[in-house]
Amino acid sequence: MHIHLAIVLLGVVLVSCLTASTIHAQSEDVLETREVVVSSTRLPDTPVDARTLPAKVTIITAEDIKKTGSKTIQEALQWSTGIVMYDQIGNAFQQTVDMRGFNGQPVTHAAVFVDGMRMNEPDFNAVNFDLIPIDTVERIEITSGPGAVYGKNAMGGVINIITKRGTDKHQVTGETMFGSFHRERHTLNASGPIGKFDYNANFGREIEDGFRNESDARISRFTGKLGYRPSSDTDLNASYTYVNSRLLQAGQISMAQAFIDRKFNASPGDFVANETNVVRLNGRQALPFGFSLNANAFYRQISQDSLIVSGFGRSDQLIKTESRGGTLQLMQESFLLGRKNSLVIGGEFQRNNFDQTNVSGSRNASVGEDVVGLYVQDSFSIADQIVVTGGVRYDHDQYVFMDAIASANNAALRFSGLTPRAGVTYVVSPSTNVYFNYSQGFRNPFPVEVFATQVGALQFATNNGLRPVRSNNYEVGMKQRIGQSVEASLALFQSDVKNDIVFGCTVCQFGIFQGQNINVPESRRRGIEATVKGKYESLLEITLNYTYLEAVSRAQYVNSNSGQTVDVGDTLPLVPKHRLSLIGNLHPVEGWTFSLLGLYVSTQFGLFDEANQFPGLPGYLQLNGRIAYERPVPGGHLSGFILVNNMLDQKYFAFGSTFGADAGSRFVVPAPGIAVYGGLSYRFEGF
Repeated sequence: MHIHLAIVLLGVVLVSCLTASTIHAQSEDVLETREVVVSSTRLPDTPVDARTLPAKVTIITAEDIKKTGSKTIQEALQWSTGIVMYDQIGNAFQQTVDMRGFNGQPVTHAAVFVDGMRMNEPDFNAVNFDLIPIDTVERIEITSGPGAVYGKNAMGGVINIITKRGTDKHQVTGETMFGSFHRERHTLNASGPIGKFDYNANFGREIEDGFRNESDARISRFTGKLGYRPSSDTDLNASYTYVNSRLLQAGQISMAQAFIDRKFNASPGDFVANETNVVRLNGRQALPFGFSLNANAFYRQISQDSLIVSGFGRSDQLIKTESRGGTLQLMQESFLLGRKNSLVIGGEFQRNNFDQTNVSGSRNASVGEDVVGLYVQDSFSIADQIVVTGGVRYDHDQYVFMDAIASANNAALRFSGLTPRAGVTYVVSPSTNVYFNYSQGFRNPFPVEVFATQVGALQFATNNGLRPVRSNNYEVGMKQRIGQSVEASLALFQSDVKNDIVFGCTVCQFGIFQGQNINVPESRRRGIEATVKGKYESLLEITLNYTYLEAVSRAQYVNSNSGQTVDVGDTLPLVPKHRLSLIGNLHPVEGWTFSLLGLYVSTQFGLFDEANQFPGLPGYLQLNGRIAYERPVPGGHLSGFILVNNMLDQKYFAFGSTFGADAGSRFVVPAPGIAVYGGLSYRFEGF
């Protein structure tokens, strides 16, 4: 697809639209506010009209999560545009999520925040979504593309999760669910006010034997949140989260074995166990002259024990991580030259300490990391319908690496990056707006990418000359409301990436893989994201999301796995070109909801097949169905549901890779077949 031509054509249409509509433009003060975004700045502040933002923003509410029957954060995200998702682990809780053509390899390029705290792990930027209780989520805001105020390692976009506060009346909710693969899920939630305070507490226990052999999961979670609003100008809250999980990992099996037994586990006993404690403090204070001060502070401790047995050998490692830090943000809303202006200035600091020990003795290292970020963003209405937004952020990352086994690895490295962002939004009418933005992205190499290690036959050499990955990003889009029942949005984007980090092979034969991580000069991601939402009275709601993604190499280098040459134009692995999702909810009579959810994912090349030498992983269609019933009862509210996943019992693969130069070296992760779940919930109110 010729994206350049499409952008030009769309630009012509937009200019024509702007010219024709100028005489019909309406004053800003009569625009109808619809969907609002609360995290357009680094810390949530005054909600803004989504139509004034020069970016594609997707909002998933707690009600949306409920209607899709999502039981994990990944399941809630999978229906959205721009998402890249796969499961290389083989259980229900550790799917990888990335955005806009970035495939989570070697690290995730999406930044994930919960109540202002970055959730990406400092050692490799991964996100342990199983440590985020979905029952506590109030809304998820997905902003595609780099955001200047969010900083480094957000090249694909930002996933901002905001958790629930206490309700305006006391309530206690108990929910239980049982289903296929011996899945059990039990939660208890209490919420309400105490004078000027509010509270929300949630406890959950989740167990599953898993679709694959030895893919069991055991997760216990507790979250408590206490808020204080002494006046309309002051809002404070503190939260604590504890999670203990043990997840078995069925992993990859050969393609031949998958056709014999999809439940087979080639490395029984693989597991990861996490124990984490998180404390978060947040506050907002309104100040005179349109100012507001927003602050966040956090402490997070996580202990991880994992065992992985693969074709590269055995890795039994312990990782202990401590992170602490905070963000301070000052915002002012005022009128400049008679026009509305919103200025945000902020800074954040984070200190990370993590120790990694391999039981085999191949690694005993510790890292101390200091991260500093400074940012400024301004949105100015230069006319009644035109909003210009500009911002810039400076990131400085410094870490000291100490290796108790190979002291030659000891080093102190510094990386810094300046990432600007600029955009313009034209509100053509209360129903139509168009926008354009330009931004730059930045991520530094992680210690595990830089310094030497060995896992069985896989041997990395140190390369402390790795350069940061940078990108130039362009996006043009429009949002349109048709009548009172249909909304549509369209975004076209391109990301030109320099210095992608890949494993460069020096010896790739006879089961031995030696080399080091290297920078690849250039790659490109570009695509189209389209969303249509429709509603017919109170009877029917439909959402359609479509994503076209083209992710290709723009340089020639040696394949990390087979020694084959990657050419310009070869498609990057694990990025399907097409993703289409459907969410439909029918309410035939009061209290009943019938839902149909569909997800089509097209063919994609397997991991390590950068040279596109093997057939792609087959595309698949997944259909889910849900029936729910709700009704008020004396003293509370009763609800129940039946959920059927993969109703057509499709035999597809959730992940694929190649570990050699021949077709017999292809490996896959089979996806679960048809699964049925049922649950009941009862909410006590007003006691």
